[in-house]
Amino acid sequence: MKKTVLLNLFLLFGISTAFAQKQDIKELYFDYTQSRMNEDQNAITVEKATSLLNRSSELNDKQVANVSFHLARIYESMGKPEKAEPLYETVTKLVPGYYVTYTSLGFINLKKCDTLGRKVSESAKLKDAARNETAFKAYKVQVLKTIHYFEKAEACETDERTLGILTSLYKSIKDTTSLASLAERKVLLGKDCVSLLDDE
Repeated sequence: MKKTVLLNLFLLFGISTAFAQKQDIKELYFDYTQSRMNEDQNAITVEKATSLLNRSSELNDKQVANVSFHLARIYESMGKPEKAEPLYETVTKLVPGYYVTYTSLGFINLKKCDTLGRKVSESAKLKDAARNETAFKAYKVQVLKTIHYFEKAEACETDERTLGILTSLYKSIKDTTSLASLAERKVLLGKDCVSLLDDE
């Protein structure tokens, strides 16, 4: 009899605990959405968003994408692109068509192109062929990665600035063939565009 009562108590406690945990994550998510609306509470939002991502298994994919995106935005505003980039990458995997993320990743990576591009120029001025070749290879790899992001953004929302960046990047690696076929790729890349990031 005692064993039965104890077993029932353990089962009841287990169910209650599981229910409380579900309630807790909902409350935490609600608190996150409230603080996110106020830029003055960015520090609080970072704390709550980080806590949510640490418990991502309790969230659905759209919620994880939402939290990751907004946390990345805050990190960008704080001048911490190295923290924002992996979060944006998470969003592209969970919501591949959300092109706003690609624009953000494009600009983060464009800065890397600028840094590597300067190394190419410096090695050219020094007339160091070996160093220039190595620098250009690294630059080209980064440029192609950056182009990938901007092409998706351009396919979903045509923008003169983005098109100008793409044109400049392609010319910088002497790839006019890919530039000429950009319009064709835009048709394919623009088929699954998502403009709003919901969490339900």
